[in-house]
Amino acid sequence: MPESMHQRYDRDERRMVATASEELWTDGLVDALVDEAAPILEGAEWYGVPEEAPPRWSKRSTAILSLAALALRASRAVALVVRAGYAPEAHAPYRRLQEAAGHASKVAFDASGQYAENWIHGRGQAGKPRAAFSAASEDDPLWGLMSGQAHASFEHYANLSATLSEDGRLIHFLGPRRDPIWDNVFLWLVAHRLRTVLAEVLKIHSHIDQGSFLTAAQQVEDAEDRLEAELMAAMAPE
Repeated sequence: MPESMHQRYDRDERRMVATASEELWTDGLVDALVDEAAPILEGAEWYGVPEEAPPRWSKRSTAILSLAALALRASRAVALVVRAGYAPEAHAPYRRLQEAAGHASKVAFDASGQYAENWIHGRGQAGKPRAAFSAASEDDPLWGLMSGQAHASFEHYANLSATLSEDGRLIHFLGPRRDPIWDNVFLWLVAHRLRTVLAEVLKIHSHIDQGSFLTAAQQVEDAEDRLEAELMAAMAPE
């Protein structure tokens, strides 16, 4: 019997997930940060407010640990979708990850705990998605790209998941596809955002050993030059 469409896609998706670590060199950066999350979250556990804790300490800790858990789940979800060959469909959960990173930075920066309390209760600026970004977020092309992919927008769909034939017909990419250059960029961004969130946990729970985390974080930083060089080479005119 001929292979059905869903059987073909199932097979191709499994193959892409299985080969992601070999074909996408930034994939390992995500895994390294995910592994670092476990001891950090374990070390940040608490069963009572410490003595002499500053006001709203529990709010800051609750918020940052919630954001870390949210970011970890989002990172795994985004990475899995990219590995399976559906990178454009990963933009919406990536926006959630980026929002978590932005909120985490503001929770860690505000020692008063007010931002953390507002975020927990969905109040004020902390209750709005754009609060996690700069004031110029509306003009940020990455925000626009992620927002467009989060909705059923023809323009964003066509730009990332379709192409035109020579005679002007719209050709849809139905099955999984891998674009090593852009998939590597995407996974690096996931690792970068997860690194940000974990670093903010460590600012609030400074007693946790940071040694291995700093090593993994530096690997993400060092990867940027290689990624930039590969992007420039790929976009250079032939």
